[in-house]
Amino acid sequence: MEHHEPVIIKRAGRRHHEEGHGGAWKVAFADFMIAMMALFLVLWILQVSNQEEREAIVSYLNSSSIFDQGSSGNPFDSSPGLSPIDLGGDASDLSSHDAAQTITSFFDGNGDGKESDALIPGQFETQEQLSVLAKVVEEMAKQVSAQGNVMVDVTPQGLRIILQDDYKQNMFSRGGDDLTPFFEDLLLAIAPVFERISNQLIISGHTDSTQFKSRFSNTSNWELSTSRANVARQTLIAGGMPEQRVLQVAGMSDRALLNTDAPRASENRRIELFVLTTPAAQVLDALFGGERNNELDKAQQQAKFNQPVLRRDQASAAGTDS
Repeated sequence: MEHHEPVIIKRAGRRHHEEGHGGAWKVAFADFMIAMMALFLVLWILQVSNQEEREAIVSYLNSSSIFDQGSSGNPFDSSPGLSPIDLGGDASDLSSHDAAQTITSFFDGNGDGKESDALIPGQFETQEQLSVLAKVVEEMAKQVSAQGNVMVDVTPQGLRIILQDDYKQNMFSRGGDDLTPFFEDLLLAIAPVFERISNQLIISGHTDSTQFKSRFSNTSNWELSTSRANVARQTLIAGGMPEQRVLQVAGMSDRALLNTDAPRASENRRIELFVLTTPAAQVLDALFGGERNNELDKAQQQAKFNQPVLRRDQASAAGTDS
């Protein structure tokens, strides 16, 4: 019987010239296309926007996040407004937004001395007491990284606290009263100060000289500044300030510009909180028909008593008695 060896046939697979490349080039090409689209989008925005709109875009990007609830994280969500690009945002719902920072150092008394690092409840009247209060406000602004947006000034009538815009941050949406998250956190942070002190407070809103324009309403800068001041009041109350602390809410429009050389400058758009001393609060209360000052009443009665009595007045009085 013959021995047959098995026949082994080797077949080589066909080689394709595409096998050496793989799919990595597709990922790189996709990244390149995304970068080009972003570049073209930036160039388009620079072409169609003016300087004020560019500043508004920068301010929105610095003060908003895609993780914010609602439509504030999406600048292209046109549902709340008529513009295809909404630069404002919806941060007015205080129930769904908490302050980013918690200020405790000035209320716990955890420093070296109680006079300098703890805010003692009560009425602040003297210049020294107001200076301590000013340092508290400045330190709180520092803790929320708002040093450039807060100005504090001690005056004979009280403490003046200015919360203003800058080239990075806008307090409100352009032409609206929607408070941005950055300044909402700032107001919520300083609200406990007005819970501790018993001084009366004036809240005033200010705009720049740019006239308010709306196709569907007759609203002017007067209504806009008043509405913004009231939103600041509501935010402070939500942060813990008693409602009775506020003596007056006023809208000043553009009648009190900080930068008169540049009427449209960002620092002119601001909210002012004026902490009144007791004499200043009494003068304001008497000016608007509140309880009259006792000394003023006494002086008025004394002046009336010292007036000369005319004979005809006596005769008319006698005729009335008869």
